[in-house]
Amino acid sequence: MKQRLLILLGVLVIVPILLACSLLNSFSNESQDLESTRIALAIQQTSIAIEQTSKAQVEPTLAETEPPAQPTDVEPTAVTLEQPTPIVAVTETKIETPKTFEEWLKDVRILYYDDMFGSGQPMVIQDAIDGLRLARNTTNVHDAMGNLLSNLNSATDWDLIIIGAESRDNISGEYFDALDIQLDRGASIILEIWYIDDVTYGRIQTLMQRCGIAFQEDWQRDIDDNLNLYVVYLLDPEHPLFAEPNTISMLTPYGVIWYGDAGDFLKVKPDSEARLLGGILPKDASKFGLLAECLEGRMIWQTFSTHDYKTQAMTDLWQNYIMYTLNARYNYLQEE
Repeated sequence: MKQRLLILLGVLVIVPILLACSLLNSFSNESQDLESTRIALAIQQTSIAIEQTSKAQVEPTLAETEPPAQPTDVEPTAVTLEQPTPIVAVTETKIETPKTFEEWLKDVRILYYDDMFGSGQPMVIQDAIDGLRLARNTTNVHDAMGNLLSNLNSATDWDLIIIGAESRDNISGEYFDALDIQLDRGASIILEIWYIDDVTYGRIQTLMQRCGIAFQEDWQRDIDDNLNLYVVYLLDPEHPLFAEPNTISMLTPYGVIWYGDAGDFLKVKPDSEARLLGGILPKDASKFGLLAECLEGRMIWQTFSTHDYKTQAMTDLWQNYIMYTLNARYNYLQEE
């Protein structure tokens, strides 16, 4: 009995101890399992994070290192090289100052014909040229009509052409044609001619129509006529032609050498810009003219004879003719 009690007591002691140990082991195992599960989850999450990071790093690298696709049948592109801009040398442009009339006058070219050469009469036109110191600028063909025509038809750019046809040698036909061409080229012309009535229906008409003047009638003088009937009045005394370089007044006959045909009267055509500057009617500048200008002063017509009037007065007048027409030529050149 006592032995059974001991055995029962032992059982009672041992069983609780075994139960306690079992419980402890159970709790320990459960704790271990929970801890293991937690650790496993942490490791799994870490592994997933590492894997995602690795993928993120690897993918760009792969993309970067992936070789580009090779194009197929691609034509080579021509490379255009930009041409360098040429360097232009900058040169200074020298602007020439236009010559004054006085400077230009030093190099003028004058063609001069005078059929009074060798007549024994004063060479009025030549003296006028010499007095203006223009002899060196003048080609003087004297009374050689052939030389005159050759020079008119030459390539020389004449500034002034002087025709003194006083000694009854007829300048006509082709000479008038050549003078018309010279006007086209801008030359100035002084024409002394007393026989328009003889050629009025010929080739002189081109010149006269161009100037806006017309033949009116012949002017005759008998040997016993009153010379006061042959005074040439200035129709516009204030005109520059009568002022530079000499002052001119009316022209009085003196030492008359030509009788019969003394000259020709001119008239101005309607709407013409020509002007009669001298005539036998002191207050009528439209008809009975003996001195006319046209083409803005580039041409002067004298239809009376130089040697029928005072020598000095005519020398002065011829000097004015020359300077006036040269000035007109200069102005013409400035307007080109």
